[in-house]
Amino acid sequence: MAIVADQGTQNTGKGWEPNHSDSARAAVKVQHSVVAPSMLSRSTASNADLMQMSSLRLSKSPLKALHLNEEVLLNDFGRRLSFQILHMVARILPTLVIYGGTFCLMVCAVCHYRWGVLLSLTLFTIYMVQQCVACFVFASIGLLRVLWDSSENWHARHIRSPERSSLSELGIAWSDVIHIVMLPTYKTPMSVLEETLDCLARSKLAKHQVGICLAFEERESEAPQKAAEIELQFKGRFKFIISTFHPSNLPGHVPGKSSNECWAFNCLRRDLEESHGIPPFDPRVVITVIDDDSDMHDKYFEALTHHFLALGEEERYLRFWQPPICQFKNYLRQPMLVRVSSLFATLHELACLANPLDHHVCFSSYSVSLVLASAVGGWDPEYLAEDWHMFAKSSLMTEGRVKCCPIFLPVLNYTPEEETYYGTLDSRWQQAKRHALGVSELVYVWSAIYLALLELPTLRRKVLFLWRIAPLVSKFTQTHFVNGMAAVWSVMAQLVIRVYMWGSWCHLHDLDNVDGACPLPMLSLASAALGGASALEAANEQILRNSLLVYWQQRATALAAISSILCGGLGAMYFHIVKDRVEGNPDSHWHIRCLPLMWLVIELECSTCGLVSSFIFGSLPLWIACIRVIHGVRFPHIVAGMVGRSAEEEL
Repeated sequence: MAIVADQGTQNTGKGWEPNHSDSARAAVKVQHSVVAPSMLSRSTASNADLMQMSSLRLSKSPLKALHLNEEVLLNDFGRRLSFQILHMVARILPTLVIYGGTFCLMVCAVCHYRWGVLLSLTLFTIYMVQQCVACFVFASIGLLRVLWDSSENWHARHIRSPERSSLSELGIAWSDVIHIVMLPTYKTPMSVLEETLDCLARSKLAKHQVGICLAFEERESEAPQKAAEIELQFKGRFKFIISTFHPSNLPGHVPGKSSNECWAFNCLRRDLEESHGIPPFDPRVVITVIDDDSDMHDKYFEALTHHFLALGEEERYLRFWQPPICQFKNYLRQPMLVRVSSLFATLHELACLANPLDHHVCFSSYSVSLVLASAVGGWDPEYLAEDWHMFAKSSLMTEGRVKCCPIFLPVLNYTPEEETYYGTLDSRWQQAKRHALGVSELVYVWSAIYLALLELPTLRRKVLFLWRIAPLVSKFTQTHFVNGMAAVWSVMAQLVIRVYMWGSWCHLHDLDNVDGACPLPMLSLASAALGGASALEAANEQILRNSLLVYWQQRATALAAISSILCGGLGAMYFHIVKDRVEGNPDSHWHIRCLPLMWLVIELECSTCGLVSSFIFGSLPLWIACIRVIHGVRFPHIVAGMVGRSAEEEL
């Protein structure tokens, strides 16, 4: 793992701290001139290129980050053995939890350890109720925040904000902030790229404060032509345009978005310094990573500028910023199974951003300062989940201080789509399997925690590190295992309850009614008192059927189902908020034109196929991914299907 040297950093014994060095202060004084668009072609990975990128990584950093260097920290046999054992256990653990937990419950049910099974499933159902209710509540709050942020005048808000009256020591003003959009792409239709760039160009800051880094793959034969056409078409609409071409078969580079961004980031830093006079740790620069089909809100960069400047110097370089991802771009053409999946994924992402108790991890499109990205060595080339990995890496190397802050200006993306109905389902299935492989990030996190504990010099910093990093581990675990268990254990709970309830003809309030509606329990108990084993079993069975666990299990299941259905209905409101940015004409669809009618249709769709969609695109892919992670944690990136691009293409 590449690391920035910590020369020039202030180590006060408190872990990471900013260093307001002369070089960092001088970076602000770089003059802003409108730079003509330029193209940076990297057709071959020469030794000189690699050496120059390596020297950039060793530049002085205003941040102090952990190194997490295996070669240095694992310097004896005991440490290496412990690390290998931890790595192996971390790869096997997801399978043990998913498969082992489910198998153990089935064995307990068959062996008549019914109370344990019922208690486990009831606790899980109550947890799912909490998740569903939280999603409904915070998705509602998120919708209000979207309406508020969309109508906000961010520059005016910045002018009247109290932070502006006391400028930071570096003195960064609104017009000083430089935004660079890093846009990795592979075989994406030119029309989609043009639409994405056109959305970016509509920002008021685009011409003077937004630069574009187009990250192509060298093996895409049409990439140079696309780069030339885009540069010509959008000339003068951005501060600059840079194109990079990621060579294939680089050592340690697993084909994927992360390796492309790793190459593009190093090329970008070199070009910024050589062509634009922007050093690798310029405190004014913010990098925004987006998918190549993203429809960014035209106020996003204004809002990002405000949030960036509103934070103090010790906070702005320890933050990621995340807009809510809204998978509604091609909503009108999505099959019902895919549409329900997209709806819940969109609402869940919005709810997590709006929930102040959620330790959010950036997803798909996000922003990070150049200072932080450079301090942690940029993007790693061997991981699949580049967004989760970059956030986890940054959090681990800064001792758990990094946080993800929401900006409630939705970015619309396409859901995978093919020419045919079944092709679209298959393409969404391929994407679900790729997302599920993000469970491999748990292996990285546990391994990096071990390395961090070896590197940290004092017990106090080790304890603080574990305290700060615990929410990240919890978030990773919850996201993957809830998705994997939700559809399976929910069905299992209902099967267990229904099987135990067969033959039960009395209610809980009738248990003590000797003469009335529930004589069987009392008869069974009387027989049991005479020593009959079968009678005791019958009594135990009857009491179980009428226990409080069954009572609460049934009520909790009903509440979870109602919350999920109501939460799905919020999608109708979300859609109508962003419908002007959706492809097609929503008013031409009778069930979408009217908000109450669309709400009703979505409720029916969620009721009929919500569980099936959750199983196909949530649970099943994770069960497959857990098996694959046992054999390794390096997976190539399978590009999602899009009209004009096959889902079978490897990035």
